[in-house]
Amino acid sequence: MEPAKILIVEDEAIVAIDLQTTLEDLEYIVTAVVESGEMAIEKARETQPDLILMDIRLAGQVDGIEAAEVIRSQLDIPVIYLTAYSDKETLNRARLTLPFGYLIKPFEDRELQTTIEMALYKHQIEKQLRENTQWFTAILKSISDGVIANDRQACVTFMNPIAENLTGWQQEEAMGKSFLEVFQVINEIDRTPINIPLTEVLETGNTINLPPETLLVTKNGKLVPIGDSAAPIKDNKGKIKGTVLVFRDISGQKQAEAKLSYQAFHDSLTDLPNRALFLTRLQQAIEQTKQQQNYLFAVLFVDIDRFKVVNDSLGHIIGDQLLIAIASRIKNCLPTIHTVARLGGDEFAILLENVANTQAVCAIANLLIRELSLPFIVQDYELFVNASIGIVMSSETFDGSETLLRNANIAMYRAKRFGGSQYQIYDRSMHAQVIVQLQLETELRRAIERQEFVAYYQPIVSLTNSRIIGFEALVRWQHPQRGLINPGEFITLAEETGLIVQIDWLIMRQACQQLKLWQEQIPFAQSLTMSVNLSGKQFAQANLVEKITQVLQAIDLNPSFLDIEITESTIIENAEFAIAVIQQLKELGIEVHIDDFGTGYSSLSYLHRFPSNTLKIDRSFISSIDQDTHSLEISKAIVILSHNLGIETIAEGIETLPQLTKLRELNCEYGQGYLFSAPLDWEAATNFIRSQMQNLQGE
Repeated sequence: MEPAKILIVEDEAIVAIDLQTTLEDLEYIVTAVVESGEMAIEKARETQPDLILMDIRLAGQVDGIEAAEVIRSQLDIPVIYLTAYSDKETLNRARLTLPFGYLIKPFEDRELQTTIEMALYKHQIEKQLRENTQWFTAILKSISDGVIANDRQACVTFMNPIAENLTGWQQEEAMGKSFLEVFQVINEIDRTPINIPLTEVLETGNTINLPPETLLVTKNGKLVPIGDSAAPIKDNKGKIKGTVLVFRDISGQKQAEAKLSYQAFHDSLTDLPNRALFLTRLQQAIEQTKQQQNYLFAVLFVDIDRFKVVNDSLGHIIGDQLLIAIASRIKNCLPTIHTVARLGGDEFAILLENVANTQAVCAIANLLIRELSLPFIVQDYELFVNASIGIVMSSETFDGSETLLRNANIAMYRAKRFGGSQYQIYDRSMHAQVIVQLQLETELRRAIERQEFVAYYQPIVSLTNSRIIGFEALVRWQHPQRGLINPGEFITLAEETGLIVQIDWLIMRQACQQLKLWQEQIPFAQSLTMSVNLSGKQFAQANLVEKITQVLQAIDLNPSFLDIEITESTIIENAEFAIAVIQQLKELGIEVHIDDFGTGYSSLSYLHRFPSNTLKIDRSFISSIDQDTHSLEISKAIVILSHNLGIETIAEGIETLPQLTKLRELNCEYGQGYLFSAPLDWEAATNFIRSQMQNLQGE
């Protein structure tokens, strides 16, 4: 069987491309992609597709509904509407064109394929029915469906066994009775009687169908959903002698439709409403604010902090079970009047309806944060999570449901940037900041392409004699308009977008090339090392050791001159993986430094297992080591711990002589900071090396 040919009518290029790719992946043939109603009609005539996916809102003078009407009446090609809008007026217009389905954006591949296959099948059946003669249709239906025949006075003359079972009437007792007595039907929604226009069938000879929301009232009062049609019975001269009603029990179909509808609007894992249903209910809440001036609602966007760690360390099965438990706990915190939805991954959305004020919403957010911080027991694991929550109130100016959800998402990211496990209420300045961040991300991507990132080098010295032993490579952004930009302005965004990995590799190659150049040109530099920082995302790469090896081989740099710096928190996120990678680096001859030690998670239980060479004492302790007893004692403990484990220490951020004196008293081996030198470009760093060499020669 040949794959179905489909015409796409969509004026949003990105959506159209994505839809075309999806259809081709599902092995359909896309005959064309057009963006206007006029082009849709033209291409439909030209390519004769089996089906058309039609966006309702289109560019041009002819919208999707008008185009569909022309195509239906002139070409008999089935149309499925694509729309992000579900207002009553539009749906009423669309319904008049007899579409073969609706897809509400965004939709899943499975939903798309199911709707297409149902439409193709329905159109095929309808086409066959139109092509068959009337008597053949009546006979075919009488085989599998209930059949009731009537004379010209609408009295029952025949009932097949299926009709007897469905109505509860036996043919013997129904014979001669009024058809309307035997076959009573009501509207499924308002339960009012439905008139069956048999007179119209007798007079016109037309076949008529009852509305889809039809219930048969059986003899014993049971209600059965049915689908039916009434057709004339003609003699061999074409004279109408009566009518035949063909009907069937569609309970199973109704249940299947209800199931499909439920699946289309609910998350399969947690059984919560999905994004589509949430946006529908949110739009209903928006409409209610237009009718009730004092009606207030709020949208909460909930993200589970560091949920990825659970998936990475314990697997997705445990992660899924944790999500189910989180969903249940969120629901149990709220009355059923409110809507809790899963948007995807570890993101949830909550619609709080008819709330009193902002304070009440904040109280609920605090409750959620508190309850979600309590331990979860999943397959004997005790798991802890926190939540970041963004809040947007309906009193804010907004353009629609998507805008509200977007603003709540923006506020959530603000909460996450402030450390998580808290909530933030949206204000307009947040959106402006997002625009700035988006522009910055664009510039970051261009900067990588144009290689605008450069390495600066901060000397690392022996605290015993202040002699240089190596450098730490630090990234700077040489912006063409703004000049030199420090990492504090872009590193966080680079990590969030994953661009940090490309930046890390750029800096590693630059730093290794520069060290090799110094070794070749300056004899004093032949013993210097180069420390390079690895971000968490770069460290997590499966081929990390292989890529580092390739960099060293390409530059012809001995691995023993390269030091890799990894933050304490990066190591603890996946300790077993970190131990294996660090061991591989050590086997190459590369030294490993644990950076920012003492500021992250408690790693004492793992530290003795890490084959590291050096602990770096964070600058937050060094800045007050000569004034604050607490900082001094922590620094002292780190040095003692290092020495007991047979490894060395480097103090960061040394700026004053009293700080240097304290560190010397603690027997800290090495240090770096502005007391010795600020980070230097390659030329200034070269002069620094030469200056050190001249000082040593003069001694």
